[in-house]
Amino acid sequence: MTFPVRQVGAILLALLTPLVLAACDYGKDEPDHGKDSVSSKQLCDGAFSADAGQAIETVSGVKEFSQLSSEGDLQDVAKSIVEDYSTSADTWAKDHILCKVYTVQSGAAFDLEIAYSLTDEKNVAVGGDDPKFTKYKIGRKAFAKADKAILYNECVSKKLSGSEGSPAIIRGELKYRTEPERNSQKVRENSLTILNSASLALAKNLGCEKNGQLVAKPALTPAS
Repeated sequence: MTFPVRQVGAILLALLTPLVLAACDYGKDEPDHGKDSVSSKQLCDGAFSADAGQAIETVSGVKEFSQLSSEGDLQDVAKSIVEDYSTSADTWAKDHILCKVYTVQSGAAFDLEIAYSLTDEKNVAVGGDDPKFTKYKIGRKAFAKADKAILYNECVSKKLSGSEGSPAIIRGELKYRTEPERNSQKVRENSLTILNSASLALAKNLGCEKNGQLVAKPALTPAS
C-alpha cells in the first residue's frame, strides 16, 4: 500500500510530536547550569567579602556560579527575623533562606545553602554536641564539619523590640548537598569564613550593636 506524500508527512508528524513534547517536559525541571552565571562576589545579595568569595571558590573548585533560589535578599531575611522576634518563641525554628548556590558547570555536584532563624539559650547550649563538629571562637558560638557550619550570634537592635534586655540569638547555617571533601580543617575554615561573612552582613542590616560581636576577619581558632 502506498500513501500520498502529504499523508506520509502527516503520519510522521503525529508520531514525532509526543516524543518532542516528552523531551521538552523532561528538561523543564532541570536547572540551566549555563544561565545567569555570576561571580562569587555577586552571590547571596553581595554578602560575601573577598575572603569569603575566595573560600567558596576554593571549596567548589570553580569561579562561576548560579543562584538556584533565594527568599529575596538580606533585607528580606532581616525583615523576617524582625517579624519572628515579635511572635512567640515557639515559631522561631523557621528557617529563612538567604540563598542557594550551585556551580555553572554541567554535572558539578556542588550545592550550598545559607539560612537563618531565631533560637534560644537552650538550643545554643546543645548545639554542636555532635562529635564530628569542631567548635570555633566566632560570635556567640560556632562549629563546623565537612558538610555543615553553624554560627550563633547575639543581636541588640532598635529593630528588635525588647532585645535591649534580652538579646536576640540568631542561628546561621551553611550546608552542602554533598561533602566537598573529607572533614578537613581547610573545609571547616572555608565554610565558617563564608558563613561569618553572610552573618556579619545580616547583622549590619539588622542594625545589631557592635555588629553582633562579629568581625570581618575572625580568628579561626578551635575552642576547647
